[in-house]
Amino acid sequence: MKNFKCYRRDVDVEPILTELLENQSAWAEQTGRQRRVAVQAETNAIPIRGLRRSRIMGRRRRDVHETRYTSLAKRFPNTVALLEKLAIELGGRLGRAKFARLPPAAQVLPHVDRGEYYARRDRYHLVVDSTGESKLCAGDEEVGMHVGELWWFDNKAMHSARNTSNRFRTHLVFDIEPSDALGRASTPAISPGDPRDLLITAQTSTQKEVCESIEHAVELYLAIRANPASWEEVLREHDCVERAQRHPIEVLTKMLWPTLGEGRRKRRESAVAWALAQLDLGRLTTRQIPKALRDAGGIRQLHDVWRASKDEMLYGAA
Repeated sequence: MKNFKCYRRDVDVEPILTELLENQSAWAEQTGRQRRVAVQAETNAIPIRGLRRSRIMGRRRRDVHETRYTSLAKRFPNTVALLEKLAIELGGRLGRAKFARLPPAAQVLPHVDRGEYYARRDRYHLVVDSTGESKLCAGDEEVGMHVGELWWFDNKAMHSARNTSNRFRTHLVFDIEPSDALGRASTPAISPGDPRDLLITAQTSTQKEVCESIEHAVELYLAIRANPASWEEVLREHDCVERAQRHPIEVLTKMLWPTLGEGRRKRRESAVAWALAQLDLGRLTTRQIPKALRDAGGIRQLHDVWRASKDEMLYGAA
């Protein structure tokens, strides 16, 4: 199999299962993942390690590398100890980690984990609680995992999960950044320059055809991703650091097109998000963006479809 590898079949999960049973209320305390991410709508999660919010600096969450233990982690000392032990065994640095639970008959819809964070890390699943086989698909392969098994799988391939049993299925899901991670990082289609310079260039491009201006906006975002500290200085000058932590692309488009009406700017915001997703998935280069936008029916049509069902637009019908 190319998309899966079982590393261990003998992990003692009783200590962390005990912690879960003692902290059942934690499943309902942080529900943003299932509310905001359509493909995860049927899952429950308890975040143990998450991104450092202060380091977003105008980037999308999938492009933020820095992580830290969450406020919930202190209730799970055995889980934290096991994660740190496994990181040493696997020869890498621990990234984000969470308990993920699928109710009976629930599923995680097909998707790809996109962005700079995932490009540099390996994804692991440790089965904590399950009846029989715990099903996971990646690419054209499917495996049945069992309690106590630790699996690597390629989350950069199209993947999905389903719970075919009549009880909850719980995994400890975590990411490891291996020693060769820098060699894996995706390379932008351009060499990004300084965000300040590119902001001026992109603002002057607003007089050009709209599809070309989207290309310039994407180039600016790639520069932000490569040099977030410089962009944070720009955000501070415009007094929008906090807003950019929650809505980075919205803030970027407001800086680029401050005089546009809300509806027109929102359409461009959707176009930028769509184009960045195509780059993440390796479907486009920046230079191909204008033509791809026209082929998609233009900004207005793309916006309507993107807002209605971005996951279906990216991955197809479930």
